Amino acid sequence: MKCANCGTEFEDGILFCPVCGKEVQWVPEYNTLETIIQQREIQEKEKKKKEEHALREKRRQEQEMKRRKKRRMAVGFTVAGVCVLAVGAGVIFYQKQYNSFDFQMAQAESEFSNKDYDSALKYLERALNLQPDSTEANILQAKIYLKNEEEEKALAILIATIAKAPDSVSAYGELLRLYEKQGEVKKIKELMDDCESTEVKERYSSYISTLPVISLDGGTYDSKEEVDFSAIEDGTKIYYTLDGKDPDTTSKLYDSASGIMLEEEGEYTLKYVAYNAKGIPSDIGLMTYTIEFKAPDAPRITPASGQYEDSMTIKVYVPKGCTAYYEFNETPTTESTEYTGPVAMPVGENIFSAILVDENGKISSPASATYVIYQ
Repeated sequence: MKCANCGTEFEDGILFCPVCGKEVQWVPEYNTLETIIQQREIQEKEKKKKEEHALREKRRQEQEMKRRKKRRMAVGFTVAGVCVLAVGAGVIFYQKQYNSFDFQMAQAESEFSNKDYDSALKYLERALNLQPDSTEANILQAKIYLKNEEEEKALAILIATIAKAPDSVSAYGELLRLYEKQGEVKKIKELMDDCESTEVKERYSSYISTLPVISLDGGTYDSKEEVDFSAIEDGTKIYYTLDGKDPDTTSKLYDSASGIMLEEEGEYTLKYVAYNAKGIPSDIGLMTYTIEFKAPDAPRITPASGQYEDSMTIKVYVPKGCTAYYEFNETPTTESTEYTGPVAMPVGENIFSAILVDENGKISSPASATYVIYQ
């Protein structure tokens, strides 16, 4: 037997073709023309079905491919959009940070703490472009220059900063330390003299030298005087002159053990200055003294003037620190006889006169007594 559908030969008794699965048509072995035509028509139909199936499958695959392509494009556009948004957001964020003074300062301070001074300076320059008058930024820039040993640049910035921000404790601190490093003690004094901020002066009091308290006010005195100082801060040295010249470290150094002695008559113009432990000078103090020694009083002579029957001794009372000189019947001088003890009263009528000369060379007025003794 043969399958009428696919022509496969098989044994009798089989109901379905083992190849194509069609029901077996029990027909004779011979083929009539009609049978042949029918078979061909069947084959054509099957072929057409297969072709249509193949065409539908192809179209389905093509449609699936188009859908996948659309999905890929959609995904691509989405990703591209996200990327564009991300880039845009990044640009906006960067622009925001680039134009943020706080961000630039934070970066500069971070790089400064990491000792990357070149990077810190770049951030700081941007910060200063945004806020040129920022005290904080200018001080940090000066500190970077100091780390790079560019002291002149730092000096100019700090001076300008203090001029704009006279209450800036940090700016004063940096400039004071720089002046101290350079040994510019006079500039330190000028800086602190011009400072009007109480907070700055309290914070940096070690950079201020104050005058000590003087023991003797200026004026006229009739005796030797000694000048001393008190309230002297630890490490402070005092230098002075007595001729009116401005004192410095080459002048005479004050010694509390001996003081400053005004021992001779005349005028003294005392100028004094204190240098603190950092070597910073104070203002110059000034006192003017005039020493005019007072002459001693006329000496006291005994006995009193009078007529005496017997010879007596004449006494002169000499105060401590004085020397007496005497004469009979003449005015005594320092060339006269020095009194060393009682003097005998001579016979006749005589005038005894004496003077006192003190340790300062001052001469008293003469004192006199008239004695009469007749024998």
